Amino acid sequence: MGHVLKRVGTGLWMVMAMVAAGVIALIGLTQVDAQDPAGKALVIAFADFQPLQASGSVLVVDVRNADSYASGHIPGAVHAPVRAIEAGVAALKRAAKGRLVVTYCSCPSEATSLRAAQILAAAGVGAKALVGGFPRWVESGGAIARTSS
Repeated sequence: MGHVLKRVGTGLWMVMAMVAAGVIALIGLTQVDAQDPAGKALVIAFADFQPLQASGSVLVVDVRNADSYASGHIPGAVHAPVRAIEAGVAALKRAAKGRLVVTYCSCPSEATSLRAAQILAAAGVGAKALVGGFPRWVESGGAIARTSS
């Protein structure tokens, strides 16, 4: 019985991965290839992000939905859902004051934060997506800010 469940679980995982890949392709993202300089330029490793965030050298942007942001986010992060990034590019550019913008989300593939970084970069804003996103922040023991409703 366990063997059958294991196969079903693996099959479900594969279907979910294929669906996720289709969604990524649908919104115009490709998977980031570590050998591709253009793809690598759009991400920032967690270890590289931590000192920048601690010193205030970056503008941190949470691109998740409002409920996710309210229930917990990186302290000092600005909330700008990915669907609003395009309309808010000018405001984010002003808020960044020349600093790098680091976007983050909670999805394992960083698809949402990558999309936000792509939009910002295309508009001339220095932007990168945080590898590991909010789950990695929490895992590292980072402080969590909450917004009351």
